[in-house]
Amino acid sequence: MSKGTILIVEDQQGFRRIYHDVLVNDGYEVMEAQDGVEGWEMVKNHKPHLVLLDLGLPGMDGFEVLKHIRDHGETKHIPVIIFSVLGEQKDVKKGLELGANDYTVKGFYTPRQILSKIKNLMNQVEVKKNVNSYKLKIQESKEDAAKLQSEIGLSSGYQCPHCQVDMSLELFPDYVRNEGHWFTAHFVCGKCGRTF
Repeated sequence: MSKGTILIVEDQQGFRRIYHDVLVNDGYEVMEAQDGVEGWEMVKNHKPHLVLLDLGLPGMDGFEVLKHIRDHGETKHIPVIIFSVLGEQKDVKKGLELGANDYTVKGFYTPRQILSKIKNLMNQVEVKKNVNSYKLKIQESKEDAAKLQSEIGLSSGYQCPHCQVDMSLELFPDYVRNEGHWFTAHFVCGKCGRTF
């Protein structure tokens, strides 16, 4: 039984082959695209469970593919791990701001380590599907709301930096702690679905 479908969007055949073999051997179905345009078409048409996305792609670079994934209603929740030779902090920051779930630099991680990242991310997605979450609106006039905004660096209030739409604070029960009611939280945009 397949653990899920993973799309590898990578222009170098050698890298595609390495990750293809590791993933297939671990029970995943694998699709491959060799450029950004083909990658985006496959995401739209097949809705894989996760995308491994190179940044330096011909036709349409990885940043643009990621932007399309996050801006499209039917694909915006698909987990994306960027993997690239680009390791500069500005590239990492840009990828994460565009909505990547994780980022790895080729040569810094073995295929097995990347497989571990994939498993962790797919487990998180599966757990989230089966857990009730609670969305709360923040009242900006309250003193604590202003402190929280400053603490986490939201420069435009509690509005999504991309859509300018009010965000909600989404809470997920944390079942690891057993005394009291503990939650993990993030802000989520009601329009584009990006989290912060």
